[in-house]
Amino acid sequence: MLAGGGTGGHLFPALALAEAFRDRDPGSEILFVGSRQGLEASIVAREGYRLSTIEVGSLQGKTFCRKLREVIAIPRSLFQSWRLIHSFKPDLVLGVGGYASGPVVLTAWAMGRRTAIHEQNAFPGLSNRILGRFVDRVFISFEASARHFAGRKTILTGNPVRRRMRPKMAAQKAAPESKFTLFIFGGSQGAHRLNRAMEEALMDLREMRGRLRIIHQTGGKDYAEVQKVYEREGFEAEVYPFIYEMDRSYAAADLVLCRAGATTLFELMAMGKPAILVPYPYAANDHQTLNALTLVDAGAAVKVADGELTGKHLGEILRQLSGNPGRLKRMGEQAAALAKPRAAEEIVKHCYEAVGHG
Repeated sequence: MLAGGGTGGHLFPALALAEAFRDRDPGSEILFVGSRQGLEASIVAREGYRLSTIEVGSLQGKTFCRKLREVIAIPRSLFQSWRLIHSFKPDLVLGVGGYASGPVVLTAWAMGRRTAIHEQNAFPGLSNRILGRFVDRVFISFEASARHFAGRKTILTGNPVRRRMRPKMAAQKAAPESKFTLFIFGGSQGAHRLNRAMEEALMDLREMRGRLRIIHQTGGKDYAEVQKVYEREGFEAEVYPFIYEMDRSYAAADLVLCRAGATTLFELMAMGKPAILVPYPYAANDHQTLNALTLVDAGAAVKVADGELTGKHLGEILRQLSGNPGRLKRMGEQAAALAKPRAAEEIVKHCYEAVGHG
């Protein structure tokens, strides 16, 4: 049972794990547990897996009344978790982060089931810091997060990436492109800040109009506006509210402009892509900045603080990097050197060991 989701940062590693479980044993029964509001509601079935949902929400960033309603709903989410676990009878419940992860993993532990969690970020969220005290295994993506968990059950694996995020497979799908290609996205829901900064940067990039190709995932809210701006400024741009086949876009990119969520960073590493990272400043414990330092310190990425991201500044960085292919090549090589392409297989191996089937 894979519990969690909500955003691509939690869901896509879970899908990578499901692939690895199926690769090890094609007869494996896999059940995703998430929420109706999360990305999993539209993606999991498309990938060929079963999804059950529970009613669960977040207490962060809500009014007192909304928080009170969420607290009152906790017993219901625990009961729904108990009913699913009792029916499915999993050998192991693995929490991947997101709203559904907490109640499902906690209920599984209380029922005596084998449990594990995967922490994507350099600074773990509160839910995983609590769950880490009870579960049998804790898998971490960054060495920095190890100090928050008991060493005897904590294993550094990296963050799982889907099989399609492997350079050889993705390169076969990427069309040859002579123009410099910039791929922009702000996570599965888009990032308004990145969208606006790129709109403003176009005025400083007019001399590159015939040499620059842009692939831009905007999120739903900004899609129409961003598309109009590219058309008005005369840039070649493929604009999408959401990109399902991210591997194609990564493979086509010479440079990526993005946030610094853990899943994004491990996809960059897997694909060996240089990046401009703009950490989301309101992430819990500023974990995206901590995540980004792994690539920045290795010379694989350039970091720009959200508050310093202006169109003019972004335009300057894009001109500098696009005019220095040697540096971009070295950045991509450094990113690839950090990759952990077998993270999913490593986690699956330890899960089998945890249930006595090593």
